[in-house]
Amino acid sequence: MKNTNKRVVVTGVGPVTAIGTGKEAFWKNLCEGNANIKAIPPQFENSYRFKSRFYVPFPVEKLEDHDIPGKYETVMGTSSQVAVIAAKLALEDAGIPWTREDFELPADPDRCAVVLGTGICNLKAGFDAHEAHALNPAMRFNRMVIPMIMPDAASSWISILFGTTGVNYTLNASCASGTMAIGEAFLKIRSGDADLVLAGGFECLKDESGTVMRGFDSLGTLTTASDGYPLPFSRERTGFLFAEGGAGILVIESLDHARERGAVPYAEILGYAACSDAYNIVQMEPSGARVMTMINELTTGRKIDYFNAHGTATQLNDETEARVIRSVFGVKETQPVINSTKGITGHSIGASGAMEAAATVLSIQRGMIHKNLTSNIMDYLNVNLETIHCDIRMAVSASFGFGGHNAALLFGKADLTR
Repeated sequence: MKNTNKRVVVTGVGPVTAIGTGKEAFWKNLCEGNANIKAIPPQFENSYRFKSRFYVPFPVEKLEDHDIPGKYETVMGTSSQVAVIAAKLALEDAGIPWTREDFELPADPDRCAVVLGTGICNLKAGFDAHEAHALNPAMRFNRMVIPMIMPDAASSWISILFGTTGVNYTLNASCASGTMAIGEAFLKIRSGDADLVLAGGFECLKDESGTVMRGFDSLGTLTTASDGYPLPFSRERTGFLFAEGGAGILVIESLDHARERGAVPYAEILGYAACSDAYNIVQMEPSGARVMTMINELTTGRKIDYFNAHGTATQLNDETEARVIRSVFGVKETQPVINSTKGITGHSIGASGAMEAAATVLSIQRGMIHKNLTSNIMDYLNVNLETIHCDIRMAVSASFGFGGHNAALLFGKADLTR
């Protein structure tokens, strides 16, 4: 009979982001507040004047630089490439090194799964194929366009390259996708259906014309700040900072399995909750009632030391999230420390929740909470401006997405004495 109450831990972290690839570069730049904000390229405005003048470029990474055969670049979409690199980094970080010549999963491959989340599939490959087919016959048409734009391609490539034969799939819940994927991995391990899961989020919103960014700009969701900084939870916020993408993948496994192979966890996953607003395709329900219920159910009876917020810096989202925080945790003096990773990394939609989960488990393990790049904070919020040291026993990472998708993860310090 399966053990349906297994303890679940995070043992590896693999971020691929515009502020740094690999946990050390990622963490250093979060703590120092080193954003990678660029002015939008001139070609973005061939037929449209952007209200938002800045963006975060897609991280520049090559498969060969990570000892993954470069031949895959011609058949693997860009979003799949960063996901594969993130998976390799996470495995290495978990003490499961992969090389072209030598790799063996530490568990039964049938009990190793891949669960990823993405918000928008690899549109660039689709745009290029359309141009080659309909607009520029001299341009080469890539016959692999369909597997390159498939939303499930990234999880499939990870399964193929690393030999996991358990379930592999990609889910879509907009900006909550990465968080939900980690939550699904937690449920699979807790229920005894898997021993190890590679889980997280990935995204590629890059295209040379700026079409994807225009989609968000025309909705009025992007920052119009003169320097591009989004200023989460500030009275001066104007919208989120568009990021072209990246990936964040975690190695998640049962504590029993981690102990058997001598792995030291970053943190334990203690809970996962998700719900739907059932309200609007692009706006949070202003009262935040469903989110309040979700966070309350996840945290009741527990003291939360750190809250990694969705923190997009849009007017409505931050106001609603602030209302939720005050309702659940009370006055500023009783609230956990609050920060927004997106204020530094920008918002990369389906990848963001997983990047934030990586930041949260690193915070727990290192006893630090990275700074916020903001000012003039909204009333009654315990938002830290500088990177601080503190003992984090429990932390929440929350995500809310277009379509009313809400999700949150509860992490705790891994107690290996019980």
